[in-house]
Amino acid sequence: MTPMVSNQKQIQVNSSDIFNDDERLQYEYPKENLPTVYDTYTKFKKNLILIIISGLGFLCNFDELIYIPALPTVIQNLHTSATLGLLTVTVYVLGSCFGGLIWGMLTDYYGRRSIMLLGLCGFLLSVASSYFSPNIGIFLVSRVLQGAFICVTLIVGQATVADIFQPNERGRAIAFFYAFYFTGSLVGPTIGGQLSYHFSWRSTFIVVETLAIVLFILYVLFVPETHQHIIVCKYHDMGTKLLEYDLLVKPKLQNPCSTLAYLKETTILPYVFVLAIGYMSMNVAQVIVSTELSKAPYHYKSNIIGIIYLPIAIAKFLGSIIGGILSDYAAVRYTTTSRIDEKRIIPALLFSILTPIGLIIYGWSFQYGMHVSLPVMGSILCAFGQTATRPGIYSYYTIKYQQHSANVIAANNFVQLLLTSIMLTSTPIIVESIGSGLYFTTMAVGNILATIVPAIIISRKLRLSSDIFEKMPSQSTPLISTDARQYHE
Repeated sequence: MTPMVSNQKQIQVNSSDIFNDDERLQYEYPKENLPTVYDTYTKFKKNLILIIISGLGFLCNFDELIYIPALPTVIQNLHTSATLGLLTVTVYVLGSCFGGLIWGMLTDYYGRRSIMLLGLCGFLLSVASSYFSPNIGIFLVSRVLQGAFICVTLIVGQATVADIFQPNERGRAIAFFYAFYFTGSLVGPTIGGQLSYHFSWRSTFIVVETLAIVLFILYVLFVPETHQHIIVCKYHDMGTKLLEYDLLVKPKLQNPCSTLAYLKETTILPYVFVLAIGYMSMNVAQVIVSTELSKAPYHYKSNIIGIIYLPIAIAKFLGSIIGGILSDYAAVRYTTTSRIDEKRIIPALLFSILTPIGLIIYGWSFQYGMHVSLPVMGSILCAFGQTATRPGIYSYYTIKYQQHSANVIAANNFVQLLLTSIMLTSTPIIVESIGSGLYFTTMAVGNILATIVPAIIISRKLRLSSDIFEKMPSQSTPLISTDARQYHE
């Protein structure tokens, strides 16, 4: 992350060094009063870009969930089994899982704009293929391609946020992005249920295609290239030197699999597990809702199932917004006692406690056929807890590894999507064997264990940083502070 331009000396804490060396802090003193790459965008331009890329994030989740309420109809219409029907969701997630590695590598090297447009073109073609699929085989291939292409919006979208928003406002920007993303789970099943009931499940893809074309046009017209290295070089060629010019290095084109090397970083791995296990739990519960409610004792039709998704989606929206606001608040609040980047993750870990509580309620209420309000309440708690954790952790990723933000996000998404696809495939078999109560309780325990390690790490870092901070002379508090090594390999 870029240091704040100031005439005063600013102290920059290297949180990696606290973690690795326990006592060593590194200070950096900016010497030049230069404009930063963030100053090249007006507030209006930043907000316009954020709205458009958030719309693309909405499209990603909307596309995944719009036909979920009609899954039983898809199975019947394509003359296939329930297992293959659920596989249409699994392969979509798998496509996103592996596609993200490619998009992360490409966008960190070639830039944001061209890669986003390439991915959207492929997505438009794959949606058309899904609409015209005559059998389950072609439909499965089309769904794989849809997932592989649409995940470009998540990878490039969040990298764009990191390009244009300073760290002290990035949590709220990512929260806005995810609020739109999870609004897709509000609108998608609701519209999809009604469309499938009154027309057919294929009509859902017409809506997706139309929305994708509109957003494609808006992106072409209003979103410029934002890759920081490209921008600072452009301004340097025009005779204006930006502060980041001497920090940013020319990106290298890497093997997509090398993106996974970031998972070895101790500053990333603990938080990857928090997001991956929580995301998997939330999505498995979300998909199982439609199949469970279509059976006894509920026997709900697709239009009713779509409406039941509404309160769950509202919880996701609110969780994203609240999580982002509190992430930025914690980043400023704890700056007075410590200067580590992980401080913005503290609210995320607190909210993650709601996820296992919701899973336990959800699983046992379905197992005993209780009133529909109970599993819905469990889903709401699970969804709110999980979505409130994401802005803080994702903004931390982009702050810690500014120049490689897309690759880091892709590595994280690979783990959570791979885990989700595996569990989606195996869930019906496991639930049939041990029951939904024990199954989701096991998931809840996994979520609790995943949260303990990051909590211990952050607690230790805060204590060490606070002890050293007290021995330092009084300094002005920087709004932007992080490890300068984020700009290098």
